[in-house]
Amino acid sequence: MTFHCLAIVQRKLTAPLIGLLFCAISVSAGAKQAPEFVGTWVLNQAETELLRDDLDEKTIKIPTAGRAQISVMGIPLPGGGGSTRSGHSPLTAKQPEVLRCKTMTISARENLVELFYPDLDPQEQRETLRAGHYRGRDSKWSRKRLQQKYKTSERSVSKKWSMRKDGRLLVEVAIKHKKAKKLTFRRVFDRAAAK
Repeated sequence: MTFHCLAIVQRKLTAPLIGLLFCAISVSAGAKQAPEFVGTWVLNQAETELLRDDLDEKTIKIPTAGRAQISVMGIPLPGGGGSTRSGHSPLTAKQPEVLRCKTMTISARENLVELFYPDLDPQEQRETLRAGHYRGRDSKWSRKRLQQKYKTSERSVSKKWSMRKDGRLLVEVAIKHKKAKKLTFRRVFDRAAAK
């Protein structure tokens, strides 16, 4: 009788313990792994040059300092100059930071991806991407890919970071100015060696 009661108590205790063990295993398996693009990256100039598009001579040049300069087959059209339209900045927008940096560090949290560009001016060193739509910018990411899109009055910009099969990070930035052909810039980064 005592042995039988002991067996029942043991079964009653074992079932919850097994249940807790399965819960612990499923929680650890369900925990999100950090995206592969997290880390410090250094520009690979040689690989980047292999992907560079030569700019077409026939494209309409992007207006600079409020003066539209339009050329067809390298010949400037008359009347290309002119005054700045009221309400528009005479300055052109800067290229996105990722096109101007040589090094970047990417970190990720639940709904944020932060990029740090140490070789840029201090006010341009940090960029924060928030999941979904936030302040006119749409950002999303997975384990191997990061993407952000936004539009301004002058242009639309699409930025993509993706892991290549060789372990390098490919960055593609597409910029479409009004009245100009879409330009796509590609840069390749190597993972920085651990110190």
